[in-house]
Amino acid sequence: MRGRGWHSLRRKFASDLMDQPLKVLCELGGWRTAQTVLQCYQRPDEDRLKKALAARRVHHSPS
Repeated sequence: MRGRGWHSLRRKFASDLMDQPLKVLCELGGWRTAQTVLQCYQRPDEDRLKKALAARRVHHSPS
């Protein structure tokens, strides 16, 4: 898509595959270190953050 740079595409790729093991993501995306992915490319969105909190509540709810 016009106007999108290479890094925005890599950011989307890394964010879309955030549920995959980091080692697998690095291999698929060609990153040498996980630090690069974590510092520069992965961007959690609001929906993903809400789902993580909801899952935490389910796992920690009183019995």
